[in-house]
Amino acid sequence: MFRLFLAGGFSLMLSLLMTARPVQAAVSAEQRAEMLSIGTAMTKAGNLFKAGKFKEAGEAVKDAQARMEKLAAGGDKAVFDALQPGYQRLAKAHALLELEGVKLPELKPLETPKDTTAAKPAPGAKPVPGAPAVAAVAGEVSFTKNVVPILTARCGGCHVRKASGMFSMATYEALIKGPPAGKVVFPGNVPGSDLVVKVEDKEMPPNGSGIPAEELATLKKWITEGAKFDGTDPTVNIGQLATAVRPAAAPTLAVAVATGKETTSFARDVAPVLAKSCTGCHGANRPRENFSLLTFEGLLKGGDGGQVIVPGKPAESLIVKKIKGTAADGQRMPLMQPALADDAIAKIEKWIEEGAKFDGPSSKQSIVEVAAIAKANSSTHEQLSADRAALALENWRLAMAAVEFNKAETTNFFVLGNVGENTLADIGQQAEALAPKVAEIFKAPPDQPLVKGRMTLFVFRERYDYGEFGMMVEKRQLPQAWRGHFKYSIVDAYAAVVPPKASEFSLQCLIGQQLAAGYVASKGKNVPTWFSEGTGRVVASRLAPTDPRVLRWDTELSNVLPTMTKPDDFITGGLPPEDGDIASYSFAKFLMAQSKQYQKLLDDLRKGGDFGKAFVDAYGGSPSQLADVWVRNPPKAGPSGKKLGKKG
Repeated sequence: MFRLFLAGGFSLMLSLLMTARPVQAAVSAEQRAEMLSIGTAMTKAGNLFKAGKFKEAGEAVKDAQARMEKLAAGGDKAVFDALQPGYQRLAKAHALLELEGVKLPELKPLETPKDTTAAKPAPGAKPVPGAPAVAAVAGEVSFTKNVVPILTARCGGCHVRKASGMFSMATYEALIKGPPAGKVVFPGNVPGSDLVVKVEDKEMPPNGSGIPAEELATLKKWITEGAKFDGTDPTVNIGQLATAVRPAAAPTLAVAVATGKETTSFARDVAPVLAKSCTGCHGANRPRENFSLLTFEGLLKGGDGGQVIVPGKPAESLIVKKIKGTAADGQRMPLMQPALADDAIAKIEKWIEEGAKFDGPSSKQSIVEVAAIAKANSSTHEQLSADRAALALENWRLAMAAVEFNKAETTNFFVLGNVGENTLADIGQQAEALAPKVAEIFKAPPDQPLVKGRMTLFVFRERYDYGEFGMMVEKRQLPQAWRGHFKYSIVDAYAAVVPPKASEFSLQCLIGQQLAAGYVASKGKNVPTWFSEGTGRVVASRLAPTDPRVLRWDTELSNVLPTMTKPDDFITGGLPPEDGDIASYSFAKFLMAQSKQYQKLLDDLRKGGDFGKAFVDAYGGSPSQLADVWVRNPPKAGPSGKKLGKKG
């Protein structure tokens, strides 16, 4: 994406080479012809750059550079002034090509006729090479009091805190010196000062909105009066010089929550477009212009160019100008990609017109996730099954890129693994045979899929492969005791298992555990993992009461309870993962023993209820409150029938 941006910017700059300023009358016909020829060479370079032929583009730039230097050496001030815009763009072309590894001759400043426009230094003022350093007198614009606040507020993101385009105005000295292409401030000469011209043309700041008229007038007056310096040291960062109140930065937009009456949806209509076409340049990794579309809040914040959205006013919103190509810089986004479809632009405009409101799960959530969740929520069982199968293949390649796999499909599962084809098919059938048993335990409606969109079942031949999956896909180290686990979101739902060696444990028990946990997690809103995992383990204990894994959970509970500082440690994450899951298992057994309450909780979740409210409605208290009752009298442990209590 960065290369595409360079190509777009390069061609734009080259096309403007000889058209930014009118040529002065003192320039001869031969000189004008040579300038046009140089412009043709630069246009050729731009076309070569866009085609990816960077070496050839460099040769064309070398030719243009040599001819420009020769023309400047034999010309007067009129020629020098006429060459300045082209020279600046030549410098930018240098920078772009050097980023592509092209070696070019050093771009030296053009030979300049003696500058007679600079004001004379005031007695005692520290001189700056090539620039005036004189104190302002009463009634004149003060650099430190009047100009610095404007520069830091309007240009600080690009040219004070960093040096975008190789131009820093971090100090007065740097501002007056200008970029390698030449000065942007000519004391006493407002029309010749690019600093003002670019602001007037709304080319800078890059948001295209310009700056307030009174601030522009201040800059013009300061240059007219000689662009004087009234500080003590022109090499000090200008952030230390301001003595007046800075212009107020635009307030951060608050997140407006959608009412449901809007005709467009951010999650459904806008987020997918941004996720597909914009996050390549404006994602998490050093976003262009410090404008990140990682989250909705980042979209509202904007970047170096300021806010990009004006709620209720799409025509004034920079994001609309950019995607239409009507912003001051002329660039259309996404750069060097096909333009957005008219209907996509119309939806973005309508969304802004209706207040730019948010209807996703969280404004801090990835926009990519917001879009994926909206799509999954609106998908049919078949569509979601296909999407999850495609995602399963991506996850396998991420974790096991060089490992061959087999796959099988059943009514409730997409099975994928590096075991033999027949073995995988048999495991798929075992899993499928468990589905009606799990449905019966939960009294699930028989006319609906057990899990909408099916679950993926990853089968790993070795524990090492399973661990690699955890590291690469989930970015975590799986507890050593685990031989399987589940993950659920509306976008993805899967179980990952390692088949037992001989009679180490029951594979059906392990798969049944993950299927039950995934089923519970798929119901309602905000279902916590401790509840899904605990329920899944209870189902496993009912499917295989004497399974070695089940017996270990009951035995280990007596070791887990004394380590708890509060009864709800397993709810709040105060225990190691496996210890927390063992406590969740015992607590879920306690909850499921109250069958009417548990069934009411499940029924509310199946209707789309929120877990927190549904739990209180069913049990008359919060999970933490019931944990205080449970920890004093946990369910019986295994075949011994003994009660487990907290030691000490």
